[in-house]
Amino acid sequence: MKLTRSPMKRSTKCTGPTSDVVDAVLVRAGWSCEVCGHMLGDRRGVDWSVHHRRPRQMGGSRWAGINLPSNLLIACGSGTSLCHGTIESNRSGAVAAGWLVLSNSDSASVAVLVRRERWVYLTNDGEYSDHPPAVAA
Repeated sequence: MKLTRSPMKRSTKCTGPTSDVVDAVLVRAGWSCEVCGHMLGDRRGVDWSVHHRRPRQMGGSRWAGINLPSNLLIACGSGTSLCHGTIESNRSGAVAAGWLVLSNSDSASVAVLVRRERWVYLTNDGEYSDHPPAVAA
């Protein structure tokens, strides 16, 4: 009797934001790059991408806020090109601008430089705020 091995089925798990969250962040951004301000092209993953300020890390993250609008930026390019590529290749500068957030920080409480001209806080309802979130007592 010959034994055959059947291929294992691999289940894929979406670890990114829902389409509703992406839509809210795109509206907040005005369909432009939140880093440089240039209008976005049509192709997600090529012309523009959703950047996680607090990185998902290899295999995802268990942090509940990973896909909230306060942790997401719309950046032109991919992880290796244009603004998204700049964030990934110049991490210390990206942290200074709030485009990257250290893993022990809550991204909602870290200001971010949008369009290289204005410091704001990103809210969990997909808006900009000039003030940090209120601290619970």
